[in-house]
Order: sequence, then C-alpha cells, then structure tokens
Amino acid sequence: MTDIRHRFITAHGIRMHLAEAGPEPPAADRRPVLLLHGFPELWYSWRHQLESLSDAFLCVAPDLRGYGQTEITPAGYDTFTLAADVAALIDQLPGPVNLVGHDWGGIVAWHVALEYPDKVARLAILAGPHPVRYWEVLWSSWRQFKMSQYVLQFQIPFLPEWLLSRNRGEFLARMLRRSAVRPGTFTDQDIEVYRQAWSNRNSMWAGVNYYRQVLRRQRELQKFYRGRKVQCPGLVIWGDKDFALSLAMTEKLERFFVSPPRIEIISNCGHWLQQEAPTECNHLLREFLRETSSQ
Repeated sequence: MTDIRHRFITAHGIRMHLAEAGPEPPAADRRPVLLLHGFPELWYSWRHQLESLSDAFLCVAPDLRGYGQTEITPAGYDTFTLAADVAALIDQLPGPVNLVGHDWGGIVAWHVALEYPDKVARLAILAGPHPVRYWEVLWSSWRQFKMSQYVLQFQIPFLPEWLLSRNRGEFLARMLRRSAVRPGTFTDQDIEVYRQAWSNRNSMWAGVNYYRQVLRRQRELQKFYRGRKVQCPGLVIWGDKDFALSLAMTEKLERFFVSPPRIEIISNCGHWLQQEAPTECNHLLREFLRETSSQ
C-alpha cells in the first residue's frame, strides 16, 4: 500500500488539507499531478490514483474549501474564489502542474486552466462539464434537465444541508451505493470515511453552496468564459451510464481548446469514474500524463 502523507498549508488565506503520495521532490521530468475531488467527496475519492500513479508522479489531492479537513469559511464558494484557492496551492508546488478534476473539481479545473493558463501543463477532466456546454445541454435536453433537478433543490435554504448530514449522511451513503454502476465500488470502509465528513452539517452547507453560488453568479461566469480557450492539451473521460451528466456534455468541446481534446468514454461506468473504474482511469491518465515527460 502506498504511503499517503498528510499535511496542511495556507493557500489564498485558508488552511487547506493535502493528501500526497509519490516522490518528493518530484522527478525533474515529471510534473506534479493535482487531483481535485467533486461533491460530496474528499481527497479520498482519489485513493486509487494516489496508489497507482505515485510510482512516477508526485500526486497531490486536497480537500477543497469547506470539505474534509480544509477550512470552512463563511463565504468564498463561488467558482472564481475556488479557482483562486487552487491557483494559490499550485504556487506552492513545483508548477506548472498536471491538473485533474472530477465533478465539481472538474468545473474548478476548467476555470483554473482558463484563468491561470501558465499554471497548468495538462488538463484532465472526469465527468466535469465545461460550464458553457452544461447550460447548452441543460436547456436543449429534457433528459438532462430532469437529471439536474437536484441543483434546483439545493437552492432551498437550510433544508439540503440538514437532509444530507442527518443520521451521519445516511442519504448520501445510500445514493453513492445505488448510483455506482459497478458492484462493489464502495466498501463499508469507504462509506465510513465519507460518513465521518458528511456528519458535519457546516461542511455540507459549504458543499451545497458551490451550487448556490454558481447560479447566483451565472451571468458573470458566462461572460468570463466567452471566447476563452484552454491553452494546454486536454483529456476528457466520461462514464456511459452517468446518472447526473449525460454524454452530450462530451460533444462540441473542441471550440473550448486551442487543440482538440482527447475524449474517452468508459463502458458500463457511472458518475464516480475514478472509483468505479480505477484500472481504466489510471491507464488513461498515466498514458496522457506521461506525454509531458519532455515538456
């Protein structure tokens, strides 16, 4: 079992928890790999990648603002601030980094690559929609609109964080198990790690606020994304049975990159890609990231 190191740093004014594995300092010809988790997860969602990729790369998986052991702040859950958190973290690594994001971590990763292009060597997105494409699909697909109803429900004050945290996160525990397409994805031990975090109602409030803030600042965000393109090479990975984000999110992405991204669809896989299909994801990531060796 790979030795996972834990430490705390101050980045963008907040105390941030990091889980790390791999050579320290990293090899001169290997960019660090920064792994951003989604909702309602933690650094722990990258446990298989920390195990697999750390033989060649320094892998860093933070708890994002408000999650896990990272500071819960009274504000700062808009995408601009979340991206600034990550940019400040990158400044404390041997950057630029290979940036990998899943779900909300993917949304933040898109933003970091667009606003701070000099900090990102390569961008890999796992089931994290480009914000412009998300809204296009949402308003043109009744199926995606139904899949996204939870986003509207999260706009209700107080109720979502109460529901998600009660009984030590029982609702989320059931959801995680039921939505995983591949049997055995989440062990009892995995669920227990998550439940310890989900029991904190303030942390659940923080996670739900990612959704609240993105709607409130949508016009500003759309203006920011207009005309911007990712400068670095890109990889997009999706599960063909994702319960929250349809495969339409992987279409028409070339216009958001200077060079067309590589798009990979994993069969018989749901939303929790790196946990449901770690072997396939690790192979794709390793192949993609090794191309940076001479860069």
